[in-house]
Amino acid sequence: MPGTDELIAQQVAGIQSFLQERIDSQVRPIQEETNRLAAAVSQALAAQREQRRSALAASTQDAPASVPFGKYRGMTPLDLAIVSSVYRAQPPKVEGSPAYPRMYQDWGAALTAALDSTTATAGDELVNTQEARELWMDVNLETAIANLVSRIDMPSNPFDIPLQLGDVNWYPGTENVATKSTTPSTKKQTLTAYELVGEVPWSLTLDEDAVIAMMEEVRRSLVRNAAEIIDDVLLNGDTTLINNINADTVTIAATTAGKAHWLLGFDGIIHLPLVDNTAQTTNHAAAASDGMFNKGRSLLAKYGVRPSDAVFVSDIATFLASNLITNVRTIDKFGPQATILSGQLAAVEGIPYIVSEQMVKAQASGLVHDTPASNTTGRLLCFNRAQWRVGFRRQLTIETTRDILKRQNVMVVSFRIGLQEQSGTRSTATHTSLQRNITGV
Repeated sequence: MPGTDELIAQQVAGIQSFLQERIDSQVRPIQEETNRLAAAVSQALAAQREQRRSALAASTQDAPASVPFGKYRGMTPLDLAIVSSVYRAQPPKVEGSPAYPRMYQDWGAALTAALDSTTATAGDELVNTQEARELWMDVNLETAIANLVSRIDMPSNPFDIPLQLGDVNWYPGTENVATKSTTPSTKKQTLTAYELVGEVPWSLTLDEDAVIAMMEEVRRSLVRNAAEIIDDVLLNGDTTLINNINADTVTIAATTAGKAHWLLGFDGIIHLPLVDNTAQTTNHAAAASDGMFNKGRSLLAKYGVRPSDAVFVSDIATFLASNLITNVRTIDKFGPQATILSGQLAAVEGIPYIVSEQMVKAQASGLVHDTPASNTTGRLLCFNRAQWRVGFRRQLTIETTRDILKRQNVMVVSFRIGLQEQSGTRSTATHTSLQRNITGV
C-alpha cells in the first residue's frame, strides 16, 4: 500500500494528467472542474501537513504523553490544559443549582487525576509549559509561509537584531606581519511585535462530558485558525485603511470582521513589490508561462541566484495553470530523497514552489477587490527567504473566562508577532518580486 507521500504525489500527478488531457483536446476545464481541482489541491496540502505531523511525532522522543484511562483517555497535556482552563473559569457554585457543587468537585477530581497521569511529577504547574510547546508545534506544522523565513523568539519588544553588511576584504598574507583589516558597515534590524486576539464565545453547561466531546473540534479549530491567520498577515499585512491591498475600493477598520487582522501593525511580504517598490512588480498580462517564473526570479538579481534561498508562492488557481509549464516539476517527479517544504507541490529550476491558500486571486492591478467576483487573475510571488525575519514576542496563549450574564464561556486566544525585511528600506529592496495579472486562471 503506498505511503502518504506517494498518495500526495499521485494526486498531484492526476491533476496534471487531467489538465493535459483538456489541453490536448483543446477544451478548457469548466468552472466546476476547476473548483474540483482546487479542492483536490487543498486536500493534498492537508494530507502533506498531516504527514509531517505524524513523521515528527514518530521521531520525537519526548512526544506528549496521553491519559491511559478514564473519561480523559487519549487526551494529551494540551487537551487537558484547555479543559482545565474551562474548569477554572467556572464559579464554585451557581445559585439555584444545588447539584452543581458536587459535579464541580467530581470534575475537579477527575481532571486532577488525568493531569497527574500525563506528568512524571503529577504537576499541574507543568501543563502550561507542555501546552505551549505542543500547541506551537501543531501550529507550526500547519503554517507554510511562517516556516519559509527565519524565526526569532523576541526577548523584548521591540527587539534590535545587529546586522553586518558588506563583504570582508582579503589580502595576501606575510609571515609575522599584520594584515590590513576590514571595517564592515553595520546596521540593525528592528522587530516590533503586534498582538492579535480572537475571542470565541460558546455556551456550555458545567458538564465535563460535554467538554470532552467538544475538545477535538476546539483544538482543531484553534490550530487551523491560528496557522491561517499567521500566514495571512505575513503575506497580506497592510496598515492602510482605505483601498487596502486586500480590500480595494472600501475602507476597513480595526473592528471590521474578517479583515481587521490585516491592519495588525506591519506590512506583509506582498506589500513590498506591490506598493513599496513597484519596480519589483511586473504586469504579466498573459497566461502562465516559463517567462513568468524567469522574470520573477530575474528581478531578484543576486538574491535569486541560489535556488535554496529563493521561493515561489502562488494561489491555487495559478498553480493549476502552471502545471503544464515545462520547467514546473510537480512532486511526483521528485526523487525519493528530495526535501519538500510545507505547502510545496512543485519546483521550478530547483526553486520550491509553495501553494498558499492565504494567497488569493486578484484584479489585474494586483490588488484584491472587496468583491470576490472581481478577482479573476493570478499572482506569483518570488522572494529570498534569508531576507525576511518573523519574530514572536508571545506564542499562542489560551485563556478562558465565564460570562455569567450570557451563560457563556469565552475562550481568548492571542499571540504577538512581528515581521521585518533585511535591508530596512522597503522602497529600494530588491529581494522580493511579484508577477500580477496572470490570465486564464
